Amino acid sequence: MKKLSDHGYYSTIMQEDDDYEIGRIMRNALIAYALCGGRWSEYSERYIAGNWSIEMGRLAGGTLYCNPVDYKANQYQREQFLKPVAVDGKIAASAMTEFNAGSDIFSMENRLIEEDDEVVIKGKKVFITNGMIANYIIVYGRLNNGQLGAVIIDTKNQHLNNFRAARVYTYGMRDAFVSRLIFDRVKVPKANLLQGNGLDIMFHQLTEERLIISAEALGDTMKKLLFSHTWAINREQFDRRLHKYQVIRFPISENIRQLNLLIAALIQYARELDDRPELGASKVMAANTMGLKIQTTELAFESSIHCFRTLGGRGFIRQYSNQIGLLDPYCMIHGGGSNYVLEDSESRRLFKTKPSNKKQDAIPRIDLFFE
Repeated sequence: MKKLSDHGYYSTIMQEDDDYEIGRIMRNALIAYALCGGRWSEYSERYIAGNWSIEMGRLAGGTLYCNPVDYKANQYQREQFLKPVAVDGKIAASAMTEFNAGSDIFSMENRLIEEDDEVVIKGKKVFITNGMIANYIIVYGRLNNGQLGAVIIDTKNQHLNNFRAARVYTYGMRDAFVSRLIFDRVKVPKANLLQGNGLDIMFHQLTEERLIISAEALGDTMKKLLFSHTWAINREQFDRRLHKYQVIRFPISENIRQLNLLIAALIQYARELDDRPELGASKVMAANTMGLKIQTTELAFESSIHCFRTLGGRGFIRQYSNQIGLLDPYCMIHGGGSNYVLEDSESRRLFKTKPSNKKQDAIPRIDLFFE
């Protein structure tokens, strides 16, 4: 992540837009696509496959952590917790998913107990990318009044008192540090607490997150199709090249067609969000990007199936399956709260239109539609 940060590829939050010919969100999406898809090396004159695990680590710190912190942090919090990650490349994580609640934020049980000048964190989180290596973590939980809140912790290089992290091994993304976290009355200064409703803070990064995961899935799809296509052209079966068989050629062609269509949609969404930042608060855009995420992860999974079939027995060999990441999409398909898309959109609408006792304090409704 430090190497990515040195080249401006870790977080796009604190970068000057004037330095680039494209918008911040478009740049973030293209970085995700490239890291998952891979690149052609002029030095070795060969294709170097991308790695979804590395990109997920970048997403967890550069987007899921930096976006909400940038949205609500005061000057002290920006200097202490945002700049080290966004500029210096420190590892960060976002702790939202829980054992019992999953990504259903309304069932969240983690507590943020306010005591004098401290916030006491008590609860558990799971499936947290970077959790066991993170320098900083934004933790979501319920405040004393029952509302959702968000607080930033400095893990002190994973030596924070009463804080424990352990690795969770998944079927795919073997290089990702997916973790479960235990907060056994972890105490942090109240100055680390972000001001505002945790639901609003959490939603602020979800639309862009869904778009970036879509870019990751499309990059991964491109990688799998490249392997499938190359293997089909070069491998022979019964004295015929594999690409001569329709059962091999047709699915690859169909996936390429779907890939092109979804890339066009991704570019359009990213351009719209860059040109109209207010769309980041639109429930329609949130639902649309979730739909794109579901379609792209399903396409990545389908391309893995065809790649596995084209490779034949080699698909069972770790040397090939890990390098290509055959099971990576299995970890992402319908993941990250996709089953709660309707609840997410509805909760956003209710939060934005929640009535107030004082008319001047009412939160205005943002009802923007994407064409």
